[in-house]
Order: sequence, then C-alpha cells, then structure tokens
Amino acid sequence: MIGAHNQGEMIMTDEDDKEPSKWGKGKTDPATHWKKGCPSPNPKGRPKGSKNQKTLYKEAFEKKITVNIDGVPKTMPKKEVTYHQLANKAAAGDPKATDKQLELDAKFDPVEEIPPTAEESAADFETLAEWIALREKFQVFATKPDDPAGNGQGSAGK
Repeated sequence: MIGAHNQGEMIMTDEDDKEPSKWGKGKTDPATHWKKGCPSPNPKGRPKGSKNQKTLYKEAFEKKITVNIDGVPKTMPKKEVTYHQLANKAAAGDPKATDKQLELDAKFDPVEEIPPTAEESAADFETLAEWIALREKFQVFATKPDDPAGNGQGSAGK
C-alpha cells in the first residue's frame, strides 16, 4: 500500500531533508555576497532625489491646510490639525482618544514634582530621629568586641 507505514516509522519529506541554515534569519551566506569590483546586482539602484520614509512623513504632516475652527478659517500644519482632532475626540468621550491624550500628556507635559513643605520635612526628620534613637537604644547594628572586622555581626553572624 502506498503511503502506509508502521507505527514507529517516520516519513521523510523534502523539508526534513534540508539542513538548517548555519547563517540564521537575516544573515547571508558569504559565498552569495556581491563581490567588490563585480557588476552591481541592482544597477539602477534607488533614483537620485527619491525621498526616504522619514522625509515623506515629515513633508506630509508639515503641509499646511486651511480648516474652520469655531467658524474661523485658519491655516495650520496637518500635525497640528491632528492634535486638535484628538483633543476634540477626547473631550467628546472617545476612550481611545482619551488614552492617547493621557499618554501624550505624560510625555510632553509631565506633572511637576512639588518639594515637601517644611512641616512635612520636619515630620520625616522626627521619624528618622526616633529610628536612630531606637537603633542606639537596642544596639541593633553595634559591633561586638570579638568582631575585628566591624561588620556588625559579631559572634552571632558566624
């Protein structure tokens, strides 16, 4: 019977015959590299003056358009219009727009850290002073006479 096999027997396919590439994904066999001085594999190449993705992106979003804001026509870059639209959608309650707006706020307008007041600092120093007094009272980190290294463990840490 064609295609039949015993339970313990494996069928080999063409894919199984291939050895795994020692060059890995994204690596090229040096034997197939373009050799210096040989004709180029891409003789025409990228045309001069053609723009890359970053340039195309910048040009597209920096292009100015005229929009009506509160009934008044204004000329502004598309990127600025995008931010206005995001703000309007977030104000209307769109959850995705609100998330994006909060993300941009955290990135471009972070919350300022307010230094503690004198009273808050004093409370912290009182707590620290109490902790130091307790540490000295109970001699938690005191060195023992038989501890020449002075590492605070004495004979208990050995």
